[in-house]
Amino acid sequence: MAAELKRSNGLPVRDLAERLGMSYMGVKAQCLALEKSGFLSSRNVHHGTGRPQLVYRLSARGQKLFQTDDNRLAIDLLKEAQALFGPTSAEKLLFQFFQKRGSEYSRKIPAEKTLEAKLAALAALREAEGCMPRVEGETLVESHCPLAGIFEAFPAAAAMEEAVVSKALGLKVKRRILSTGDHYEIRFEAFRCEGDAG
Repeated sequence: MAAELKRSNGLPVRDLAERLGMSYMGVKAQCLALEKSGFLSSRNVHHGTGRPQLVYRLSARGQKLFQTDDNRLAIDLLKEAQALFGPTSAEKLLFQFFQKRGSEYSRKIPAEKTLEAKLAALAALREAEGCMPRVEGETLVESHCPLAGIFEAFPAAAAMEEAVVSKALGLKVKRRILSTGDHYEIRFEAFRCEGDAG
């Protein structure tokens, strides 16, 4: 249940029950119990006329149920590299890491594929990395960031990841983080300039 809610921007009980293959009342009881425990929050969403729909989503406490990679060792090693080899050494190592990841993507996502096919292939690769992705039009949306600690300690890594995703898709993307107390996602939004192919 928590994984379905994390992948979404909130779901009503009926949709959640359908996704989980459970009864409406069983899911409703779980949602109420998890909300009471502080793991879920609920809000009414209006869809034009008619009654609003009650939607459940993970609370800030619920978001913490999802493990991020323990980046402390990597962060400490990168900081040691800076102390030993100079202030740019950590960024050089991160650059190498993202270049290697980009090469793996290039091997597995042929350049001649359509953007739709490339997005689907990239989503499958990012799923294996624990990013919980989904595709929305020409946007790759990720509900989880296993390397969050690295990005926090070394903000330049975000631009490196953005470049890797852009290269994999053959189209410039912008990496945006959307975060509220009970929702988190990273969006790789494709944008086209005159002359872009595809």
